[in-house]
Amino acid sequence: MRNSLFLLVMVAVAAVACSPSEPVNTNTGGLKIGYVKADSLTQLYDYHKELEKQFEQETKKIEAELVRGQQNLQTEYQVLEQAAPSLSKIELQRAQRDFQRIQQNYSTLEQQRSGELAEQQARMNKQIKEQMDEAMAQLAKEENYDLILIYEENVLYGNESLDVTQKVATILNTLKKPTEESGKK
Repeated sequence: MRNSLFLLVMVAVAAVACSPSEPVNTNTGGLKIGYVKADSLTQLYDYHKELEKQFEQETKKIEAELVRGQQNLQTEYQVLEQAAPSLSKIELQRAQRDFQRIQQNYSTLEQQRSGELAEQQARMNKQIKEQMDEAMAQLAKEENYDLILIYEENVLYGNESLDVTQKVATILNTLKKPTEESGKK
């Protein structure tokens, strides 16, 4: 009898929880919960778009520099290859060492530029996260939210009435942009 009563209560709770005809009331005196769709938020947040554009420009600049370096390396190799038959053994060894040095310098440059891009992206992500945290804290304070989740990471399903993405984006777009100094902390 206890098992059938428990089963009946569980079915009733599930039926109420899954009822699609009634909108979820987030002001029932319990927890006020919302969620943010992060992928949509990045498309709505103007400063994020601005940072992405700057990052893409910097990436293209570095890629162009590396392509030039690769072309120079290839040219040096062709010169060495053409000159090799006419060089003495000592001259050939010296030319090969010079080429290896040039190749090593290119590899170092490539690693350095990749590291610079990774650092720039990490700074950008930190700035965006700080801004998002500030916007969500402001929304939580203004509208008494107890919990705001990220849809893609924490929520399998959420009623559209709980989606606060647009509200957070509006706050984000009114926040003061961080300065370069605050982004490099």
